[in-house]
Amino acid sequence: MKFNGYLCFFLAFFFFANISLTAFGQGTGLVYSLRVATITSAEFNRRMTDAYPNAGLERLRGSLNLYKVTYRSVDAKGRNAVLSGMLALPSQGAPNGMIIFNHGTMVSRKTVPSAYRGERNAGETQNALLAFGSGGYAIVMPDYIGQGDHKGTAHPYPASVTNARAGTDMIRPAREVARLNRLAIGDSLFVTGYSEGGGVAMGQTRLLEQSGIPVTASAPAAGPYDLSGTTLDFMAERPTDQVGFVSRTYLLGYGIHSLHKNTGVKISDYFKPSMALTINLAYGGSISDDDVIKRLGLTALLMRANNDIFNVLTDRFRRVIEQRDFSDPFLRQLRDNDTYDWSPRTKMLLVALVNDTIVPPKNTRVAIQTMRRNGVGRESVRQSIINDTKLNHLTAMPESLLRARLFFDRGYAGVAVTEDN
Repeated sequence: MKFNGYLCFFLAFFFFANISLTAFGQGTGLVYSLRVATITSAEFNRRMTDAYPNAGLERLRGSLNLYKVTYRSVDAKGRNAVLSGMLALPSQGAPNGMIIFNHGTMVSRKTVPSAYRGERNAGETQNALLAFGSGGYAIVMPDYIGQGDHKGTAHPYPASVTNARAGTDMIRPAREVARLNRLAIGDSLFVTGYSEGGGVAMGQTRLLEQSGIPVTASAPAAGPYDLSGTTLDFMAERPTDQVGFVSRTYLLGYGIHSLHKNTGVKISDYFKPSMALTINLAYGGSISDDDVIKRLGLTALLMRANNDIFNVLTDRFRRVIEQRDFSDPFLRQLRDNDTYDWSPRTKMLLVALVNDTIVPPKNTRVAIQTMRRNGVGRESVRQSIINDTKLNHLTAMPESLLRARLFFDRGYAGVAVTEDN
């Protein structure tokens, strides 16, 4: 019959495309998975050696298969949502368990983990794969709320607590993808992330502990754990050099645009008209991060901002910042997403760059000091400070993830640990 012919074609298509549909009550949260790339061991090991020539990391055996995954979660308002992410599975399985990697700040949907197709580049997804891919781990990389395939809402930013759920809800779907491909993932669970993802990783570790899901080890890196204090102080610093000014405008503009889309606040309540218009047009995911930065810089030049963030902000928002008025929606969001004031039971290593000018290392100091006051000792939480002054926030990511890998492989004995200061 013609119907049976169509049915056979349909089933064959999904089989050869390597898509696994489990929308029939299996309870794993998986919507679908699609293998989008395979990196051979020869290619992977060449890239890993280039990135980490002296690290002594074991070589990948077999290949590394990359799966785009969509799965059930919730959005920033707690409504049911389908999110997306990337899962990297070694062809010989992942006996050492699963690593959740949370990515850093990015505006464009084209750079999220699920958009990666195995090409050689210097992006965050490849960095994470090279750091962890040869260690016998499955690597789970959520796109976050409002990114990747999740449309109709803006990415909550900066919102470490809110975005933590994207990674925790991807654990079961990832294990289901492995099962469907007859691959085993060990029971151990590790959490890490860089920059925005470092803050998300901290919130995620706390969420997993609260949910009764054991975390083997956690290594947040260069994260803004103290959003309402250290990070707000950083954003309001003035005047700065040109790079510092544009960085602050980019980060602050992202946060206000996100809040505008998700709650309806007016951008013009925060930024003067010219900058408010640029921010409204620049953010949203269709423009590259580099182009967003160029547009902000040009607008600031025309406004004669003189590298002073207050020259592009409204008088109202300046007062909010100066008075630390946490009744304001944006400052309230910062405070609600602080992640440093708690008492982890998980073995944790906080990685930071000594001269980071984007996410100040004071975030790490505040977290360590607060956790010590909460009774958390060195047996549970330590720090590892990168003292290479040639590195900056962007270029320190590979070294940060390498330290996370060594910590996951060998514990505190495997990585250079810095004493509290």
